[in-house]
Amino acid sequence: MTDTVTALRLLGSEAIDPFDPKGPLTRNLAVERVRVGEPGPGEVLVEPLFVGVCGSDGSASLGKSNFSWVKRPRTIGHECSVRIVAFGPGAEGYGGLKAGDVVCPVPMRGCGDPRCRGCRNGRWNYCRRKQILGFHRDGALAQRMVLEVDRCVPLRAGLTALQGAVVEPLSVVAQGVLRKCTIRPGMDVVVTGCGIMGLIAAELCKSAGARVAVTGIERDREVRLKLAQERGFTPIVIGPGETLHEKLKAGVEALDGTRFGDDFEGGLVDALIECSGAPQALATAGLGVHLEGQICVIATYPSSVPFEATAFTRSGQVMSGVMGSSREDFETAMLLIERGAFAIEPYAQVYAFDRVLEAMDDSMAARTPKAIMAVNGRA
Repeated sequence: MTDTVTALRLLGSEAIDPFDPKGPLTRNLAVERVRVGEPGPGEVLVEPLFVGVCGSDGSASLGKSNFSWVKRPRTIGHECSVRIVAFGPGAEGYGGLKAGDVVCPVPMRGCGDPRCRGCRNGRWNYCRRKQILGFHRDGALAQRMVLEVDRCVPLRAGLTALQGAVVEPLSVVAQGVLRKCTIRPGMDVVVTGCGIMGLIAAELCKSAGARVAVTGIERDREVRLKLAQERGFTPIVIGPGETLHEKLKAGVEALDGTRFGDDFEGGLVDALIECSGAPQALATAGLGVHLEGQICVIATYPSSVPFEATAFTRSGQVMSGVMGSSREDFETAMLLIERGAFAIEPYAQVYAFDRVLEAMDDSMAARTPKAIMAVNGRA
């Protein structure tokens, strides 16, 4: 049996400048009716409940070069909570799952070859042959979806389906902040970029006892940076031609009235979490960080980034990168929500599914901290 459902489809690859769009930001997208078949061997049919709009969805929709590999047409969406409808052959009973269960699918699925280091270690996100939900196969911005059952991580009892939609981005950031970095009470940490990944990073650093500043550009002042300040983070607006290092050196006043960063060292900070995806932010990141400080890169970039390698070597700084997440990271994210380390409610703007193009436009234009689609869920 084949169902026809409504889905958001990525059709075009035109390069669109969100600052000078010359037309709708969503012109590479269309809402279409698509066929969703029965689940095959090892697969499940699910109905997406809540689906978050990821920055990568926006990048692909804007035709950025680092997403040119995505084949069109494609139903996008991978940050989601879903309800199991039916099992394909051999899938029923996997992990004790049953019809009606709410799960969060891991977007990155490894090749499964025992010779693959990432798969062997249970880290599908570091498999070089991984398949990504919403990019390699049709994703969650549809009324129904088929996916492999082994992607499914049960949503912890007590968590809502809306909270389930943020498990994936939280799992990625938690890997960076909690696994790759050492954030301690008393540290000054700058998060570059005030999209949801940056705001999650700020919340996790704050929960670890750090004092946190969040950067953005002028268009972020009224929504994302305003919210960041309300959440207790020092906002820093980086203007055209400015760098974070220059801002810190000139002096940034923290919310408590003192100077943010090390006054003796010209405002240098202990750690920097790069979530903006702006090449200049990464190229100059080390200039604002202490010797032997930490830099964690969570963003990706549409072009190569110039890098002062000798200066980095002499700084003794440690730089780490983050790519996706695993089942283990999903479990960690659910525990963080359960323990109150991160709450999506202050950040989420929930849209009915018939407003999906509006949600995409608001997200790409930075008019919302986090757009989440209620596909089959109720806010």
